[in-house]
Amino acid sequence: MESSSSLSNLPRMYDVLINFNGEDIQRTFVSHLDSDLSAVGLTTFLHHPNAVNPTHIQQPILNLCRVAIVVFTKSYSQSAWCLNQLQQIIKWHQTYCRHVLPVYYEIHPSHVRLQKGNFGKAFKATAHQTFSGQQLRQGMSRWSHALTKAANFFGWDERNHRSDAELVDKIVKIVLHLPILSATKFPVVLESRVKDVIQSIKNKSTQVLTILICGREGSGRTTLAKAIYNQIHHTFTEKSFIEDIAEGSQTRGYVHLQEQLLSDVLKTKVEISDVEMGRSMIWERLYGKRVLLVLDDLNDYGELDLWGSSSWFGEGTVIIITARDEVDLPSMLEVDSVFQMIPMNANESLELLSWHAFREPKPKKEYRVLAKRVVAYCGTLPLALEVIGTYLYKRTKDEWNRVLIRLDNIPQHEVPQILKISFDGLANQIEKDLFLDVCCFFVGKSRAYVTKILNGCGVDSDSGIRVLIKRNLIKVKENNKFGMHHLLREMGREIISEISRKESGKNSRLWPHEDLKHEFSVNTLFSSPGKKVIQRLSSGRDFFERYPVEVRDPSPDTKVFELAGLLKLAGDSDDHSKNTYLTALICMMQ
Repeated sequence: MESSSSLSNLPRMYDVLINFNGEDIQRTFVSHLDSDLSAVGLTTFLHHPNAVNPTHIQQPILNLCRVAIVVFTKSYSQSAWCLNQLQQIIKWHQTYCRHVLPVYYEIHPSHVRLQKGNFGKAFKATAHQTFSGQQLRQGMSRWSHALTKAANFFGWDERNHRSDAELVDKIVKIVLHLPILSATKFPVVLESRVKDVIQSIKNKSTQVLTILICGREGSGRTTLAKAIYNQIHHTFTEKSFIEDIAEGSQTRGYVHLQEQLLSDVLKTKVEISDVEMGRSMIWERLYGKRVLLVLDDLNDYGELDLWGSSSWFGEGTVIIITARDEVDLPSMLEVDSVFQMIPMNANESLELLSWHAFREPKPKKEYRVLAKRVVAYCGTLPLALEVIGTYLYKRTKDEWNRVLIRLDNIPQHEVPQILKISFDGLANQIEKDLFLDVCCFFVGKSRAYVTKILNGCGVDSDSGIRVLIKRNLIKVKENNKFGMHHLLREMGREIISEISRKESGKNSRLWPHEDLKHEFSVNTLFSSPGKKVIQRLSSGRDFFERYPVEVRDPSPDTKVFELAGLLKLAGDSDDHSKNTYLTALICMMQ
């Protein structure tokens, strides 16, 4: 419990802060949770309004914590202190990217999220007691936002567990494996899979270990690899996680992959002139060292030819490779362990859909039949369940039925068509155009950089980007760069290709390499020796009407992944920090 002495002698860091209201819950559930967290070596801090100074919000204590567990009870909204503290917790989460884990004890999650029932009545009464005049509306809005935000996090409903002991056991396990939560918002069945792979790594800790994780596109291969990496990376000094290798090798070449590997390991930017130079540097810097390396989405043995041999690395090295089922890597390389992504069963699929559609582990009673039908159409692919579930969040039954009608008309296994339901449901053309622009031009670019470019060209991108992130159509990675699942990019390109066929009559991928000279000649605004400014290419997209591009004439033997250096937004200065190189042609000529 918080006390005068504890505040004056704070440790350097707490593992878990437990936020709650009420002596009853403290003596029962919270006491049990605190004891079990402490028993596994985690440092806890109990934080509730019956502390020394209930009106004081201890922001410094929050900054000392790694995780906040918020225990929602019927009496929680009776405390202005708790509601104010929850505001601070949400700000702390947004600022420091720390974890917030809600627990619903003898209260329905939707009552917290929507401030309904007795919880909602107490919420309004507390607000009227706390605020007056014009402050009332603003104060209630801030509290409501904090409650809704917290209730949208992955959490636990006490009613779904046989006992407090079972619930506490699950919470403790998740807290101990929080890197899993860093890999995905709702880690259904992920924990057991991570445990299996890590056990395999422990069993072979004295050798150079190569692990292959394979499965269908959208099956969660990358998510599993990220969760494993997050779990063990702190035990390695030399480490690198290279995503989307199949696409990266096509668009930017093997040299770029070598540069990323060395830059990650050496923690400084590395530039390489050719593949042989890269191999030499990898040998010099990594020979005999214990390395953790994740190679995501490998589809060609040649993409492994970044170094000479895994025997270069030292004992305890772990190389994790993800690949699609159809890629026959085991016959091409020496793999120590192969982990096949096992499809989720119907109950697990329903739980994942429910987390995204209702922010709860089970569908609402009146939606249960509809949810089961959606799962039947989407199958067991996490990506499809995630995107469709997010789209159905807060939708009416009529809207669910309209989605089911569309699903009924989609051929089996046509995942891009399933994903397109979410795209078609975007509120306006601006949001749709923004998705297509990110899909084609800005994957791998920083959010600040993209926002600056789009805003500078008259596009109000901030609200649209937030919508796309909420819909799980785009993601913002830890380095604040945009990411997008390969199947979503495929869906986006099919949309653009369809637009192109309708408008130009071309039945081909956008901007094939052999058509470049023709496109440059017929769409030039003005030119000078060695340079042209293009207003629009015949893609059916109006991107270049908004963003004219300056093109330096490519030589006949210019490779696809070298074209990035030939493009920049017209009007940019030569200052490196302001130069904007686009990957438009790269993205669309694959």
